[in-house]
Amino acid sequence: MTARSRFLAWLIVPVFALCSLAVSANSPEGASQALHLIDYIGADYPPTVEDGKVIDDTEYREQLEFLTVLKGLVADLPQRPERAELVQGVSALQSAIEQRTDGASVAREARQLGARLALAYEVSQAPVITPDPTRGAPLFA
Repeated sequence: MTARSRFLAWLIVPVFALCSLAVSANSPEGASQALHLIDYIGADYPPTVEDGKVIDDTEYREQLEFLTVLKGLVADLPQRPERAELVQGVSALQSAIEQRTDGASVAREARQLGARLALAYEVSQAPVITPDPTRGAPLFA
C-alpha cells in the first residue's frame, strides 16, 4: 500500500464510520458497508492496473480481498428481489478485476453496482453532517 493510499484510507475510515452509524438505522446491516467497499474498489482499482498489467501488486491483492468481503456482505443481505442481481454484479466485478480489465471500466461497473445497491436497500450516500471546510483546510495547506 502506498503512502498516499494509507493516508487516504486513514482519512476515509472515520468518514465511513460516521456515515455508517446514521445509515444503519434505515438500511439493513451490511448494506452500507458493502456500498463503501464498492466505492473504495471503484476509486482505488484504476491506478492499480494498466494495459492488463498489475502496477501495484499489494493494492491489487487488497482489491481481491475486499471483493471476498463484499461477496459475503451482499450474500448476507436480507432477501429482496434485487439481491440476486447484486450478487451477480459482485461476481462480474470480481471477474473484471481478476481479468485485469482497464480501470475506467471497473470504476464504471463499480459505480453502477453501488447505485443499484443503494437503491435496492435504501442506503443514503450523503454525509450525516456537513463537513466543516475550516477543519479540513490544514490538511490541504
